[in-house]
Amino acid sequence: RKQQHSAKTTLSDFSITQRIIAIFERAVVRHPEDVQLWLQFVEFIKSRRRMSTGDADEEDDGHSRLLSQVFARAISAHPYESQLWIKAAAHELEVNMNGSAARALLQRALRLISDDKELWIEYFRLELLLVEKIKARRRVLGIDGEKETGDSDEVQATGSEDTEDAGFIDLPQLDEEGGQDLMVEKLTEKALAQLDQKTAASAGNLTEEQRAAMSQQTNAYLQGAVAQIVFEQAIQAISDDLSFRQELIAIAGQFAGAEQLRQRVLDSIGQDFVTDADARAYLCSVHLSTISTESPELIDGLQLAVENFKQALSELDTPEMWAKYVEFLSQWLDASESMKSLQAYFAAQRKRAVAMISESRDARLNEELALSCADVIEADGGDVLSWLADATQRFPESADVWHRRMSALVAGNCDGLNSGIASSSRIDNLFTSQALLQAPASRKLWDLWFNWTELWFSRKDVSADKVQARYMSAFARVTQQRTLQALSADPDSLAQVQALVAHLQTRYIDWAWKLPASHQPLSAFGELAHAQFRPDDDDSDMEDSEQCAEPATGNIEALRQAYRNVSRHAFPTPGFYRRCIELETDAKHLAMLHEMACRVDEAESEPWLAYLRFLAESKQLSQASDVFWRATQTIPDAELPAFEAAYKNMFQ
Repeated sequence: RKQQHSAKTTLSDFSITQRIIAIFERAVVRHPEDVQLWLQFVEFIKSRRRMSTGDADEEDDGHSRLLSQVFARAISAHPYESQLWIKAAAHELEVNMNGSAARALLQRALRLISDDKELWIEYFRLELLLVEKIKARRRVLGIDGEKETGDSDEVQATGSEDTEDAGFIDLPQLDEEGGQDLMVEKLTEKALAQLDQKTAASAGNLTEEQRAAMSQQTNAYLQGAVAQIVFEQAIQAISDDLSFRQELIAIAGQFAGAEQLRQRVLDSIGQDFVTDADARAYLCSVHLSTISTESPELIDGLQLAVENFKQALSELDTPEMWAKYVEFLSQWLDASESMKSLQAYFAAQRKRAVAMISESRDARLNEELALSCADVIEADGGDVLSWLADATQRFPESADVWHRRMSALVAGNCDGLNSGIASSSRIDNLFTSQALLQAPASRKLWDLWFNWTELWFSRKDVSADKVQARYMSAFARVTQQRTLQALSADPDSLAQVQALVAHLQTRYIDWAWKLPASHQPLSAFGELAHAQFRPDDDDSDMEDSEQCAEPATGNIEALRQAYRNVSRHAFPTPGFYRRCIELETDAKHLAMLHEMACRVDEAESEPWLAYLRFLAESKQLSQASDVFWRATQTIPDAELPAFEAAYKNMFQ
């Protein structure tokens, strides 16, 4: 009894609900432009409706009517917000059981925003769902596909279940709808009118010929004729979006009896995306989505996909199409690990594909495909270095290709595959004279270079001064005009250069910090002028201590020399100073670092706030007052109120 009593909606629950609804009402009146607020209002009413018990029909109807009113107001305020239309249509279909009203809402939405993918997808789904409901009703009534009696009744009743619920969405004519294209609605209404005939009352007076025509129209509806009209209008509105059609195919695949419609969408992809490699690859293997991985039909399906790819390649012999083929073969090669015969089949097909690409590299190779083929050649134990050397000649400005080649060379050198002084010198020369010269803006290429440099340092083959010289050279080199030209197409090129410089400077600081405490002091910049990186040099100044061991607290003297070198001879970035401040422990040096950080970008408030926070924590209130005054002279007026408020909060 207690459980039953607690499950009922009490007076207090009702009062709380009404209070929250009143708050939402005031909020949407004050902020009608806030779409998220309307959506939250809708979701709250829906949640209260779901919580209503079977004994609260009147309350449930009240929530339904309120929800319909809120939808009407929200759509009137935001007629171009597709989510509101979709949720309103779902309410009509699922709550009010009125498919015709749901259809009408989506049609009106498409008049206003005919290029909205989600609207078309939901409209397409709705028409298929309404057909599915008719079919389910026929199965319950025992009406087979050939029986004519009652067909017209059902088609006419499609999506127009009459309910006494007054909670339908009464959406007035919107100003935005005036003069809009009514083509979608007219075509759908025409199709339904042809399928409906007149009324069920006149069915008894029809001739046999009329009955036959009526049955044929009904069957057309049940086969998705209206959904096909929706699809045809959709691809006219959104003609060049492959993912849109793929979503329509996925939806059609969810409904039994929509195979013809699904095939129609597939055919349209083949007709409209003849030169699109993504579309052709999708068509080659789309049939696999309907085959279980445990089905005996899988092998035949995979072989058919391979043949489809070969046919597509004969018609579209492009690097992009070959890349899709190699990707498909690689995916199924990995997936068929438990089936040795199938794995051998895909391995042979992939090896043959790479050989065919290699025969016509000028016509069939691009950067992406060159990297994919490199992976295949390496997996098969081939000469991947020769392949990558050729690729860097074909695509000399590709950072990805250079990174792949240099990674292979470095890995081979570290594994002893390319042992000897010449190999190390060759790698160094490739980095400095070609790779970083051709792709100066590649962060991962710079990281690879310094990883390799620091590896040699950890092996005691080069001195710390030579590593420093390399870092200082990189700071200057990365800001040269060639880097700016490489990034000139990007409107944020300056920000990218700054980010790369900050990354390298921070890396340099971290390297110095991790030096063993017993390491001799780092040299100043002037002493590094003639230091060069030669892995084969005899470095008599190297310590006997382990160079790669990270100290527990950090080498503070090496850190300070490193940031002095950068501050005096490079262009320090805010990120560089932030990292130095994180590592430094001495108050005097911290004050200097904060001062320098503020000078880098005097208009930025964050460095000033960090400086003031440091002074406040160290009880230097007089100096904090001076710094605050200086900051107010440089920070833009628009940001001053927020800056002053943050400063006051430090002392509260």
